[in-house]
Amino acid sequence: MSHLHFLEKLYKAAPINQKFFEASELKVSEKQANITLPISEDMFHAGKSLHGAVYFKLLDDAAYFAAASIEKEYFLLTKDYQIEFKRPVFGGKLFAEGSLEEVTENGYISSSVIKNEEGKIVAQGRGEFAKSRTKIGELN
Repeated sequence: MSHLHFLEKLYKAAPINQKFFEASELKVSEKQANITLPISEDMFHAGKSLHGAVYFKLLDDAAYFAAASIEKEYFLLTKDYQIEFKRPVFGGKLFAEGSLEEVTENGYISSSVIKNEEGKIVAQGRGEFAKSRTKIGELN
């Protein structure tokens, strides 16, 4: 199994994705990751629009998997992630795109953006990901 396919399988196997994001789809290529997520009302806060936790999860995952696409030895951890919310989401599908920007001495820097079905940006962000002590080969 290729490293990129392994990452896609790892995403689907994560308990949080099986429970809350089971309808999401991840595609990983070198230095890039794309996630599609249909929005449902059970993802809303009391104000009847998408909860910020969902924005964060999509942005973080897209940026993470863009970095993980080239890190073949260690599982990565989010060290820092900054978000800019642009507009509320009331339904439809969201498309998160992550891109690896830089490899540093201490890890990886990736950015990501979420677009709605009209192609408008609803949120964007940038984060740093560090190597953990867990080797990729230890994960199944």
